[in-house]
Amino acid sequence: MANPLSIFFSRLAPEDKQFIKRVGCFLTILLILSGLAFYLYMRYGKVPIEKPKEQPAQIETPADSGTIVFDLPASPEVPDYEESQPSTEETAKEPFDEDFDGQAHLQLMRQNASKYNYKMAYKHGTRIVSTILAEPRLCIEWGHILLEAGKPQEAVLVLQKEASQDIVKTEVAIDMAFAMLRSGNADGAIEFLDEKMKSNNDTDLLAAKAAVIGEHPDIAKRAGAEPIFLKYMKSKKSSPNADYWYGRFLMQRGDYRDSKIYLERAVKAKPNEPRYIARLGMAEFYLKHDSNAEVLYKKALQINPYDYNTWFNLGDLYLSVANESNSSSEVKQKTHNALQAYLKTVENDSLHPNANYRIGLILNGNGQHKEAIKHLNIALDKMPRNILVMQQLSSAYIKTGDTAQSVSYLDTILQIDPFNKIAASEYNRIVKLRKENIK
Repeated sequence: MANPLSIFFSRLAPEDKQFIKRVGCFLTILLILSGLAFYLYMRYGKVPIEKPKEQPAQIETPADSGTIVFDLPASPEVPDYEESQPSTEETAKEPFDEDFDGQAHLQLMRQNASKYNYKMAYKHGTRIVSTILAEPRLCIEWGHILLEAGKPQEAVLVLQKEASQDIVKTEVAIDMAFAMLRSGNADGAIEFLDEKMKSNNDTDLLAAKAAVIGEHPDIAKRAGAEPIFLKYMKSKKSSPNADYWYGRFLMQRGDYRDSKIYLERAVKAKPNEPRYIARLGMAEFYLKHDSNAEVLYKKALQINPYDYNTWFNLGDLYLSVANESNSSSEVKQKTHNALQAYLKTVENDSLHPNANYRIGLILNGNGQHKEAIKHLNIALDKMPRNILVMQQLSSAYIKTGDTAQSVSYLDTILQIDPFNKIAASEYNRIVKLRKENIK
């Protein structure tokens, strides 16, 4: 069989055959040159080029200078020992290094706590509580927030691990003691402080013990706080906290003048502590220095606007002035101010029983009986046998036309206090009216 390529070339013209031969020769020469170039590169292309050695620089000095010439080394001398590298201490790993949401909640928790908004700090803390409980330093912060947010039992559970250590920081021990007191375990709080004082000689622990005894639910035991406070005060190691606690203790005994002295000392030492300022305002209120009390209450609330107790005390101040005033315009203005203060109280503590009662009282006087009933029912839920609350509820219901509810509350009052003349008179009046209406 004939070769197809041979047949192809046989049919070409002579000039075409000549052209193809030339192209073939050219490609053959190019291939040979390429191979030769590759060989030379592989053989000689990677030979390193030696650089000339640099001679050390010579320092010329004038011949007549008389200066001593030193031979300087060409390069810095290397010590004959190995320098130890500076040790880097391992920093404590942040609990939320890789969790943006966790970092945000922790930051907001701390920010709110620093601004005394413990209610909001608590809300953010609950979002990261599992991580908090795994970090001792966060447990201490969280325990304080729980105590200030009105959750002492939870505070005890959180702080108990840190508080059980042999050596405990003073502020942690004090938080634990007051958390136990607020949880109803006053005797346990006293024993706890006695134990911690064996390894901690901070005299604030002694003052805290006196403060706990001074708030003991057993009134007979409260007298035991006085000698401890006096012993502390004689030690000349008084602290603002101790002055504050002693001022509170004296106020509870009705000694408002001496209470004011110690509270003023506490405020002088820490002029921006809202607790001290507000308590001094209470002393001024009981001493009938109403204008001083108002200034102090407002100053405390500028620092801590979330203190519902101070809002309540400010409301009581205004209501007291209104009750003692002979000017109708002043009565109206001060009563309005009192209502606003009480509303701020329930804004920060919606279940505050006395604030809700006073709001109901004022609303009843303003003819807003349906609104008054809402607040009075909250108060009664917290104080179920309070006669004053039930009297206001009876009055509100009779004004709204619900005589059955009104009589029911009056009947309950008379069961508690059969000799209550106001309730008996109102009860008889309503029953008489109902009989007349039936006729």
